[in-house]
Amino acid sequence: MKRDNQAYHPSRSQAILWSGLLCCLLMTTSPLAAQQVSRTGYFMDNATHRHLLNPALNPAKGYISLPVAGEFYLGLESNMKFTNFVYPPAGGGELLTFMHKDVDANAFLSQLSLNNYLRTDIRTSLLSLGFYTGASFWTFDVATRVNLSLDLPYDLFAFLKQGMTSSQGNLYHLGNLFVSSSVLAEASLGYSRNIMNNLRVGAKVKMLVGGARIKAGLTTMDVNMTPDAWTITTNGLLEAYAKGLTLKTDEEGVINGQFDFASPGPAGLGAAVDLGVNYSPIRNLDVSLALIDLGAIKWNMAAITRATSSGQVTFSGIENFGIDSIGQQSAEDQMTILQDDLLKMAQFKPTTATEDVVERLFPTVNAGVEYAMLKNKISLGVLYSNRFMENERYSELTGSLNLRPARWFNLSGSYSFIHGKRETFGFALGFIPAIMNIYLACDYTFFHVTPQFIPLNTLTTNIQLGVSIPLGRGKVPPKH
Repeated sequence: MKRDNQAYHPSRSQAILWSGLLCCLLMTTSPLAAQQVSRTGYFMDNATHRHLLNPALNPAKGYISLPVAGEFYLGLESNMKFTNFVYPPAGGGELLTFMHKDVDANAFLSQLSLNNYLRTDIRTSLLSLGFYTGASFWTFDVATRVNLSLDLPYDLFAFLKQGMTSSQGNLYHLGNLFVSSSVLAEASLGYSRNIMNNLRVGAKVKMLVGGARIKAGLTTMDVNMTPDAWTITTNGLLEAYAKGLTLKTDEEGVINGQFDFASPGPAGLGAAVDLGVNYSPIRNLDVSLALIDLGAIKWNMAAITRATSSGQVTFSGIENFGIDSIGQQSAEDQMTILQDDLLKMAQFKPTTATEDVVERLFPTVNAGVEYAMLKNKISLGVLYSNRFMENERYSELTGSLNLRPARWFNLSGSYSFIHGKRETFGFALGFIPAIMNIYLACDYTFFHVTPQFIPLNTLTTNIQLGVSIPLGRGKVPPKH
């Protein structure tokens, strides 16, 4: 596919592209998938929801969680940071974005990776219950899960910042640009018990209801810029799994960013299991292992909308090249134009879905070792987590010091060795005053923030909050 003599205005597009991408980064730091709970609370006895990390680990007491407030988790993982995109002016005053002419291109681009990623996970418990029957522990949970993932190549930012620097033209490779998001509802039933005094096993069965899933990716997007025209070569796929969704097209059959959303409802069904074990080989030493989210979801063919981008398009008649028009549009207009310009460059055209789509979840392996001292008043723990993502693996190693001065008060401090850009100290607090169990945790405690409470030195952080009503203790046998 090749079309010529299309007027295009790169000055507007560059301004809108950078602002839209920056807005995406900032929007996802506000309360918005795979990680469901803080790792720092893995070794806490009164952390009600640590069974989300290992179904063989249960709290000392049962619980009934308050609706919504029972457990809320927000996680953010990225190799970027806010200060990659804003800079203080030399003479003082308002902060400058990376697109400002006073910000050196090499200084900005040298801070970026070849692949720049952002992952956002949100889990909200709508109803949660855990209780003992003798030594056995049961859990029932209804929750929603929202995931967002962005992969942004280095050349995308080079294109936005530098544009055409040579009179002979420039070639940018914007491939490996991916965006995905999903909304799921989950109902689960879990069970754990001792099969020996020093060996406890647990399992959880989950039913998944898919609300929506969107994936858009460009494996190839080459932008060849010359003084007279831009030639854009693309190869990509857009898939939307949502009941009642219809993407509109222009007169040439290209998706134009408008859509109809009639009669929304479940778009898919799935199932998953969690498996866990906790073993105490000698007194005061516990070794645990869990596999979380082993399963898949099937999206119904009737709810699938698919479009492809393949071929070459040439835009000629280019005018007003530069970055002087940045900031001339309102935020609402910028996002609208961003959508139009991206779709125009990618040239996505609808195709017909011919079958259901089965998509596996991103499973996580958690392996922990804990050694207790002073009659279990203090313990040292190490937790290794490995999540298998769509295009990569995400690993973290967390060490923790756990204090249990009283049954009603637990406190843990942690340090994460791999991610967090040095702001890797975490904490978890479990507090049971009378008829309430209050839990608060964060794996990456950030110390430098903007007035809007946006972390400056890292975009990797998380927070978990839970409020529940404690129930009775179980009759778990001593390990030794």
